[in-house]
Amino acid sequence: MSNLENKLKKIVNTFNNIDKNLAYEDIKKLSTKYHKNINVLNVLSQIAQKMGDVDTTINSLKKILLIDKSNIECISKIYKLLLTKSLLDEALANINLILRIDKDHYEAIRDKAYIYFLKNNFDKAKKNIDNISKLEEKDFFAYNIKGLIYFKNSNFHEAKNYFEQAIKINSKYVDSYNNLGICLLELEKLDEAYTVFKNAHEIESDNSKTIVNLGNVLSLQDKVLEAIKIYNKALDLDPNNQEILSNIAICYCRENKEKEAKIYYDKAIKINPYDYKLMYAYCTLQLKLNNFSSSWNLFDSRLLIEKNKVKLNNFQLVKNNLFANLKINSENKLLILREQGIGEEILFGSIYKDIINNFKNIKIEADKRLVSVFSRSFKNDIFVEDGYYSNNSKISEFDNVIYAGSMMQFFRKRKTDFKDSNYLLARNDIIDEYKEKLSNSKEKLKIGISWKSVINIYGTLKSLSIKDFEPLFTSDRLIINLQYGNIENDKKYLSSQNKYLKIFDDLDLFNDVESCMGLLKNLDLFITVSNSTAHFAGALGIPTILICPKKSSTYFYWNTSSESSIWYKNIKVLGIESSISETIKQINNIVEENNEFSFSN
Repeated sequence: MSNLENKLKKIVNTFNNIDKNLAYEDIKKLSTKYHKNINVLNVLSQIAQKMGDVDTTINSLKKILLIDKSNIECISKIYKLLLTKSLLDEALANINLILRIDKDHYEAIRDKAYIYFLKNNFDKAKKNIDNISKLEEKDFFAYNIKGLIYFKNSNFHEAKNYFEQAIKINSKYVDSYNNLGICLLELEKLDEAYTVFKNAHEIESDNSKTIVNLGNVLSLQDKVLEAIKIYNKALDLDPNNQEILSNIAICYCRENKEKEAKIYYDKAIKINPYDYKLMYAYCTLQLKLNNFSSSWNLFDSRLLIEKNKVKLNNFQLVKNNLFANLKINSENKLLILREQGIGEEILFGSIYKDIINNFKNIKIEADKRLVSVFSRSFKNDIFVEDGYYSNNSKISEFDNVIYAGSMMQFFRKRKTDFKDSNYLLARNDIIDEYKEKLSNSKEKLKIGISWKSVINIYGTLKSLSIKDFEPLFTSDRLIINLQYGNIENDKKYLSSQNKYLKIFDDLDLFNDVESCMGLLKNLDLFITVSNSTAHFAGALGIPTILICPKKSSTYFYWNTSSESSIWYKNIKVLGIESSISETIKQINNIVEENNEFSFSN
């Protein structure tokens, strides 16, 4: 055995059995003398890593690599250490070195996908993880990563399968449980998500992330006060956690508890002034309380919530024209952009008359289904299809670009600024067409119903079942379908119960809004949940009863406390207090006691 080998053996023995610090100093001195010896550098890297000295570990491995450029094991150790320091680009460069030597290197491809995931480049992450034809059977981390990548690409069912497989491989890895539970929330399987989070909590009771997830489920299940208790347990573990403070504030907003909401809002915003989801929740609370002066200044936060930005097709193009130029001169050339969702586009359309009266040079982009509706209703040809200006260079023609909802601050400063509804006009020929089609039922009360919201996030949480509406079907009423989307199963159920629902099979309720409006104008009463048709009915002045499950409590335009909406005077808003059956019974009583319906707020 050589003298150098004896020295290395002695240093390792000293480190393992006598004095770690002394051994560390000795190997560092030895590496200065033998700075090109791979055995010395190897021992240094191992001891430095055990001592927690990541920088020295990386430097010693890099020196080995200068000597042995194709040492994949060495490169692998380097990139994994770089990951612990969040040096993603440098780690990625080292992974690419490995793949140049071995293009099929399993760990390198897997971890390359992981790095792209951490860099929020989910398309590249998916492309790399899919390059692995088959994940190693026992690699739970790979299954978890693949699940996360699919989740971020909104492939929730596929993501769920990978998280479940990761848990099968390692039933103690809490991250997979949390990821699976969050995936189930996206799939709106709340009870299943709660069970998964409970399982995670049993494995690791002091994991604040799991406790927060439990609180999130309770909040979505309308168990808001229970959720707050759970969040406070998480807060005991992590007192300055901004997410927890924010979630508690949002819960109090949903409960309309202004004082408590403000306490937690102030704490959370102090930690993270860019929590747009919280800003918007607090803003909607102020709107529900009719505190308009303290709410509109926060309203643009809705545009900056990540999920919302994705749905605003032209946001990236117009974002530089927003926010900084809200002091608009009436002489300026102004472009108004449509809001996300046709329902809120109609809602904010309530100020278009004010805009037209106050600005001389304007264009308003609208959903293509609404261009003719708005042009007719406001007697103006300033309306163009969404993207006509904003998705190309034509946007440069305008002095100001602003979303419709952001204009509210100029025209709705107090409750008295909210005028009557009835600002949309249906086509008379279509009204007459449906009047003729319904002429055989002149003696019957014509009641339209809509029981689902199918395009909103968490749409099913604010939807009801056709079974809930069964008591409304009586012989003296003609119940007319105004539910867009697939209702085949609902039709089969009603048929099995000998209930007759009037359906116009040739009417596309989602796309043919002109015909939908014409049909609405022939109703004596419309009964619905919160969806786009409810907004059409409100803007047309149709007497409407809106059933508002508490899941809809974040919608600032429906006020279950006052059973009204200041946005639509003709809508009566009913919350579900004890059960949906009791609410339907209440509606039946309203219908039986009235020959004509007028819900003036």
